[in-house]
Amino acid sequence: MTKIDTKRKDKHLLQIEDLRMRLEEAEETLRAIRKGEVDALIVSTTEGDRVFTLSGAEHPYRIMVETMSEGAITLASDGTILYCNHRFADIVKGSLEKVTGSSIYQYISSTDLQLFEELLEQGLKGNSKGELALQAGGENSVPVLLSLNPLQRTDIPGVVCAVIVDMTEHKKMEEALKNSETRYRRLFEAARDGVLILDAETGQIVDVNPFLLEMLGYSREELLGKKLWEIGTFRDIEESKATSAELKSKGYVRYDDLPLVTKDGRTIAVEFVSNVYLVNHYKVIQCNIRDTTERKNTAEALKKSHNELEQQAVELQTALSEIKSLKDQLEAENIYFRREVKMKHQLDHILGQSDGLKYVLYRAEQVAPMNTTVLILGETGTGKDLIAAAIHEMSPRKDRPLIIVNCAALPGNLIESELFGREKGAFTGADTKQVGRFEIANGSTLCLDEIGELPLEVQAKLLRVIQHNEFERLGSSHTIKVNVRIVATTNRNLEEEVRKGRFRQDLYYRLNVFPITVPPLRQRTEDIPMLVEAFVEQYSRKLGKQITSVQKETMKALQDYPWPGNIRELESVIERALILCPGPIFQLVDKLEISSPPISSTVKTLEESERNQILKTLSETRWRIEGKDGAAAILGLHPSTLRARMHKLGIVRPETKEPV
Repeated sequence: MTKIDTKRKDKHLLQIEDLRMRLEEAEETLRAIRKGEVDALIVSTTEGDRVFTLSGAEHPYRIMVETMSEGAITLASDGTILYCNHRFADIVKGSLEKVTGSSIYQYISSTDLQLFEELLEQGLKGNSKGELALQAGGENSVPVLLSLNPLQRTDIPGVVCAVIVDMTEHKKMEEALKNSETRYRRLFEAARDGVLILDAETGQIVDVNPFLLEMLGYSREELLGKKLWEIGTFRDIEESKATSAELKSKGYVRYDDLPLVTKDGRTIAVEFVSNVYLVNHYKVIQCNIRDTTERKNTAEALKKSHNELEQQAVELQTALSEIKSLKDQLEAENIYFRREVKMKHQLDHILGQSDGLKYVLYRAEQVAPMNTTVLILGETGTGKDLIAAAIHEMSPRKDRPLIIVNCAALPGNLIESELFGREKGAFTGADTKQVGRFEIANGSTLCLDEIGELPLEVQAKLLRVIQHNEFERLGSSHTIKVNVRIVATTNRNLEEEVRKGRFRQDLYYRLNVFPITVPPLRQRTEDIPMLVEAFVEQYSRKLGKQITSVQKETMKALQDYPWPGNIRELESVIERALILCPGPIFQLVDKLEISSPPISSTVKTLEESERNQILKTLSETRWRIEGKDGAAAILGLHPSTLRARMHKLGIVRPETKEPV
């Protein structure tokens, strides 16, 4: 609010106060005349002061009617105007002769009729006051302040005298003051600079606008009644007190670059201008605060912009080169993956007519159209990757390449970046950005071959991808969403790995939604002749030999051999035999060593049996090793020998997970 507006407001308030005092003087004069306490009146006129005596007057109110600047009337009990002065006649826009003898009710607004009757009733008993509107000669109504008192020194009963003050100008001033306050309050509230109002005497905050609250982070309640140095806004308390003292003495203070501290501890630069002025006879301090932090930062940023733009241009050129390189690499990989998948992993390459293989293909066909995670189990060399490829080729994702990651072939420190990708500089040696296999497989199938070899720290991240289809590259906080189907293969017993603490149980449950177990070659001997013929044809063509038949003895030997390496071992044996084969008839040059008859997959190894026996005994003795009833005595071993066997077999107590 400006000084001119403040002076105008003060002028209006003084005029209202003068009006109130005039009404009180008129009422006091009327009271004194009515009680007979006044013998004469001294009235200032253009001709000088004149003395009017009241004794012998035609009516006690004659002098009052002639001298008062407010409207004055006497009313009969029925509302008839017995006397009135010129001022009242002017208020109602009538002549003195016409108004005298008329009814007061013709000048009372219909909306104020009930109020007037109540005031009149109270006025007969004592003083009554109220605001109402008088009809002024058919024009707009005139707002007045009416004061009624009973007139006791008269021969006419029920007479009251009234003083009427024209409130027109007063109402206009009130409305102007209200509009002024509303207008400037809106300006105060909407100002895009912070505005703070302080009591000049106490230094306390008495008002603050919303913009400053937003700027400093405080609530209105936290600031009102406080001093500047009590809210932590000014960093230097002594400087704040010195500023306040300078304001009181000079009335004006300006700072072009003042540091202020916000509630959350940020330091901002502001332009600070303060003035002292009067409001309602009280001194106040108005502080205008403009945040110049952005302007200051912009100036500093512009100073560095040229070098930064040059540097960004170089980086952009480098980034474009990297993008082109990655694009070319991705296109090449895509073509490679498609060619390799089409060439190597076709459903027709799965050879065999055994019931076990047919059941595997049946389950693969059932799950292929779904997005369900598949876990393919089986010994090494059984062709688990071919089953994974068959599932992909029968799925709706077959138009995209199958992406295969061999978890056993990658070092533990690189497998995470291989799966999830990395940003440039994510770790030492990461000179370029790398797209991970999950991103490449987006919209396709990802085969995690030998997932049992996956490190525990990577298993947790893999679990999140399976659950939420999202991950972050190494060195990046940006979350990448993907749509990837997981097909995992393993030759390990994952349940046993979970018990040993080498595989996460929650990840196992996520993978084991639809398990498919590929039988070993020893359980599908009827498929061996078909496989032998296919491998003989493949490698004889490769080696440039003509093989016309396979000896029956050779085929029987191949079927009787247990094939611990499964199909992979069979393929190697046939390739080696073809290299050494002298004629058109295929025969084995090296004798197959049959160490034992075909082993059932259900028979446990000696190590497993030993481990189970030790665990059973420890459980019965509550993990007590030494002593008469200890596990070592029951097993017939020395305690140190038992501890050595436990350490070798990885036996730990369930409570502590530490070797016993």
